[in-house]
Amino acid sequence: MSGDYLWDGSGEPDPEVQRLEEILREFRHTGPAPDFAKATAPAPHEGDRMRFGGRRRPALIALAAAACVGIAAVGIWYFFAPRPGYEVASLAGIPLVNTRPLPQTHPGHLPVGGWLETDAVSRARISVGMIGEVEVEPNTRIGLLKAHATEHRLSLQRGKMQARIWAPPLLFLVDTPSAVAVDLGCAYTLETDSSGTGMLRVTSGWVAFERDGIESFVPAGARCSTRAGHGPGTPVREDSTEALTNALVVLDFDDRSATGRAEALETVLAEARLEDAFTLWHLLARSDAPERGRIFDRLSALVPPPPGVTREGTIGGDARMRDLWWNEFGLGNTGWWRVWKGPTPATTDQE
Repeated sequence: MSGDYLWDGSGEPDPEVQRLEEILREFRHTGPAPDFAKATAPAPHEGDRMRFGGRRRPALIALAAAACVGIAAVGIWYFFAPRPGYEVASLAGIPLVNTRPLPQTHPGHLPVGGWLETDAVSRARISVGMIGEVEVEPNTRIGLLKAHATEHRLSLQRGKMQARIWAPPLLFLVDTPSAVAVDLGCAYTLETDSSGTGMLRVTSGWVAFERDGIESFVPAGARCSTRAGHGPGTPVREDSTEALTNALVVLDFDDRSATGRAEALETVLAEARLEDAFTLWHLLARSDAPERGRIFDRLSALVPPPPGVTREGTIGGDARMRDLWWNEFGLGNTGWWRVWKGPTPATTDQE
């Protein structure tokens, strides 16, 4: 703080000091200041006869003063000590934190358990501790669930956010009504409506999008839809054909006849390019054995399987074979994310 506002009222006040003054205003002393010199002087002829008089009075007053200083120190610590939560600043309009307007001249505080809301014209920026930041777009409701060294967790109830994270994987997570975005070192946008229909778009690094054992590993340049009751769908490149993208919607979310599903799979296989190999790889874990045979054949034409990966094993659902094949796509090694996500699945997930 500048000047000597704390002592004589001059200079620019600190917002937290003003807040403390406002809270304690009703207890303000309005009478004249006491004469401490007279109060500490012993009364004539008292000597030491009175228990609380004479030479003992200055010591008691000093003790009381020390107690007051201690109480004041505790009060100052309470109001100024770091509180669990994040710093949040307005970027446009008047966002609300727990229904109260966010300060426009300085950052506010989003506590653990608190909610930030923006209307049609407001935006905000959340500082995620020392590991990144989140920009909150209009018409969004987002809450802070956890904020400690081993886990930072937000809840995007509705709306849209943009995250930029520069921390080790798995520290930053965002819940939505139908899936959880797990940061693997990245930048991404995430949006959802209150029913759980949403979209994850990754612009840098990786994000794992998951729910109830369904995992989608989404690299930069790809997106992944999610729906209530289904969880995350199959990730796809931003530049994949519209026909392929629409067919994936059928495979992921539509409860159509076997004929309709077969037609959708045929479209995906026909439209898939080399860049879409990772999409076919995800489908291997989301299809039955007959479909896996067709996917295996098309994926083999795009990226030949490495030694140790067989058609029989892949159709049987061998998870380790799938991981070995991924390593041929030029998208990094599956061992990198398995270190963070946990051990590789045992051997198979046969039908």
